[in-house]
Amino acid sequence: MEVIDLAWWKLALTALLVLALAGVSLATRLGIGRSLLIAASRTVIQLALIGLVLEALFASSEFYWIALLALIMLLVAGREVMARQQRRLSGIWAFGIGTGAMFVSSFTVTVLTLVVVIGPEPGMRHSTPSRCWA
Repeated sequence: MEVIDLAWWKLALTALLVLALAGVSLATRLGIGRSLLIAASRTVIQLALIGLVLEALFASSEFYWIALLALIMLLVAGREVMARQQRRLSGIWAFGIGTGAMFVSSFTVTVLTLVVVIGPEPGMRHSTPSRCWA
């Protein structure tokens, strides 16, 4: 598997485009420039932090740690779905439906990615990644 080259100039170009969009919002008086910059800043911070967590997690390569983090992420996502409902369901349904939908969609995408895109071979070792794409 190849690492995606994410050079500094690509990040700078993305930041410049976000700033340009905030400038256009300010010039046209849309009123979303400040919230756009706050959201972009939060996104950068959150992605940097989750990148550090995932780097440490995948370095350990223990299945139970990966499964535990996936479960925590699923439960947090289910809680967010419940918190953003305008017409909340009562009882466990408020949490269960959102969490169940997140589980089904994420599990389906994960399985499809593993089977179709990555296509693991039985008995393949992690130390020989070049065999994966041969």
